[in-house]
Amino acid sequence: MIDVKNAYIGFITLQKVGHKIREEANIFAQETMPLDEKKEEDLVPFLLAPFRKNLQPHHFTHYTEKLEFNVLYNSAISVFDDEVDFVDFSNDTLSHLYEKSLHPQIKSGEVFMVLFENMQFEEIPCRGLAIYKLENKKKFIRFDESKGIDYNIWKGYKLEGIDKACLILDVHREDGFRVFSIDDQHQESEYWKKNFLEIDMIKDNAYHTKKVLELIEDFSNDIVLDKNDKKSQAEFIANSIQVMQNNDFISPDIIEEEIIKPFELIDEFKDFKKNYAEERKVDFVENFEVSFPTLAKESKKLKSEIKLDTNINIKIDLHDPDAAEEHLERGYDEEKKMYYYKVFFNTEK
Repeated sequence: MIDVKNAYIGFITLQKVGHKIREEANIFAQETMPLDEKKEEDLVPFLLAPFRKNLQPHHFTHYTEKLEFNVLYNSAISVFDDEVDFVDFSNDTLSHLYEKSLHPQIKSGEVFMVLFENMQFEEIPCRGLAIYKLENKKKFIRFDESKGIDYNIWKGYKLEGIDKACLILDVHREDGFRVFSIDDQHQESEYWKKNFLEIDMIKDNAYHTKKVLELIEDFSNDIVLDKNDKKSQAEFIANSIQVMQNNDFISPDIIEEEIIKPFELIDEFKDFKKNYAEERKVDFVENFEVSFPTLAKESKKLKSEIKLDTNINIKIDLHDPDAAEEHLERGYDEEKKMYYYKVFFNTEK
C-alpha cells in the first residue's frame, strides 16, 4: 500500500518534548538538521521501517466534523504546499504535542520531524510528513543536549524500536489525508491518536472485514463456548473463516445462514451484535466486499487450543474447518469418570 523504497529526506528536525504537568521544558529546533551521507544512510531505513508493514489507514477527523479545526491537518497542508518554514512547523507541532502531554504516565522524549520526498501510496506519487517520538532510551543512539540537541549513532548496533510515530501522506486531502500511526508496538495511547493526532480508521473494506472477524471471535468466546465446548468453538471460527474466504461479498444473510444458523444461535447473535456495536462504537454495514489480505492477516491471529487439566493441549488448525469435525471426537469414559478426546490420523508429522 505504501511504497517507500525510493523515499529520501527533504527536511528533518530534532527536538525534545517535555511534560507539561511535571514542568519539563521543551527543546525547540533552531534549524533543520544537516545530514551527511553516512547519517542519512543509517537514519532513513530506521525511520521508514515501521511503515513498510501492512498498517491500517486512518484519516484526520474532528469532533465538530469540520476538518479545518484539526491542528495537524491544517499544518500538514501548509507544509505540503510549501507555505510555511519547516522549522516553524516543527516548533508549532512540538508545542501542540506538549499541550496534549497531560497524563502522568506520558514520558518526555526526543522528537524527529521529517518531510519525505518520492513516496507512493496505491501507486500515487506523493510526499510524506512524519513525526517520531522516542520515549525509551536506545543503546544505539545517544542525544546531546549541551547545545540545543543533536544525536550520534553508535557503531555496531542495529537501529530499531520506535515508540510512537505517524506518517501523513499527501493524498485524499478532502478526506483528511491518509495517516498511519505507530504506538508502543500496537499498545494504544489515548493521547497520541485521539488527542494529538485526532485520527480515525478509514471505514473501507479492510475495516469492515477486520471488524466482522473480531465480532465473530468475541461471539465465539462469550456465547458459542458458553453453550458448547472448545471443539465446537474451533469449528465455529474455522467455518466463519472459510465462509468469508468463499464469498467476495458478505451480507447479513450470508452471516446468519452460513455461519450462525448451523449452530442454532441466530437470536443470540442478533442481540450480541447490537450490544457489541453500541459498546465498541463499531459501524457495521449491511454489505461489504471482503478484503482478502486483511482476512489472511487477521485470521492468523486467531488461535484455537484445547487446554486439558491433564497437562495435554490440542491445537486445531482454524483454516481447515473439517479437521476437528472429522478427526476429533469427544466423549465420556464411565469407568474412569473422565472426558476424553479421540484423535484420528494416518501418520505423525
